[in-house]
Amino acid sequence: LQVAPAHLEGFGDIAAVAAAKAEIVEALPAGGCFYVNSDNTWCREIAERHAGEKVYFGATGDVALEGIERLPDGGLQLDIAPVGRLRLPLPVRAHASNVLLAIAVALRHGIDVGGQVDALREACAVLTRFRILEIGPLRVLDDSYNANPASMDAALEALAEQPGDGARIAVLGEMLELGEAAEALHANLGRVAARHGVARLYARGPHAEAMARAARDAGVPHAKAAEDHDAIARNIAAHAQPGAVVLVKGSRGMRMENVIGGLRALLEK
Repeated sequence: LQVAPAHLEGFGDIAAVAAAKAEIVEALPAGGCFYVNSDNTWCREIAERHAGEKVYFGATGDVALEGIERLPDGGLQLDIAPVGRLRLPLPVRAHASNVLLAIAVALRHGIDVGGQVDALREACAVLTRFRILEIGPLRVLDDSYNANPASMDAALEALAEQPGDGARIAVLGEMLELGEAAEALHANLGRVAARHGVARLYARGPHAEAMARAARDAGVPHAKAAEDHDAIARNIAAHAQPGAVVLVKGSRGMRMENVIGGLRALLEK
């Protein structure tokens, strides 16, 4: 269970999102087990409503992430109590939470985690939501499936941590369903992009200009609002340099995968 700013247009605020997700826990029978994300304040509060068994995972808890380090090959080294050190092909630090949950479930059901490390590595290597593509001279991070403020921050962090010293380019589509908070959250996203060292930002959607303006004000050298997928691809291709890394992300309705299709057409001839 994760509670973050998403679907605010329908729910109004994050407290209402938490209340809706709490219904899942309230439906658990007394003999059911709730796996609690200890890093999320809302999840910890929701856990108090469950009278049955609870297993905590996160920075603290029954399964605790005691250390995390980015490896030269782009993967992560995780130090996890009580199972020890694991090296996994995870491009996004936030995905470590899924690993902790999988381990928590395994341990509760008596599965030897040490004997399943290869299977865990294989599962991490076939993520469908964050694919690493090589297109011409560019490394492209395809996370175009969906977006909210938390996942955008995580993806931009992964962009910053990619191996090599080439330019970091972010192509960010609108985060939909954020209601009245949309403009402020998109402006903040521009500042987050700056914090993660983005050199070029292309923003698409109703609040693209707010995002681009905030990014420029925060120090991103080149940040602009652009609506046409192909025009974005052409602009990136025109400035493509070996070693550059491009993140493409946005809500499903923004069809940001079309930018990747445009880059393929231009750079894979």
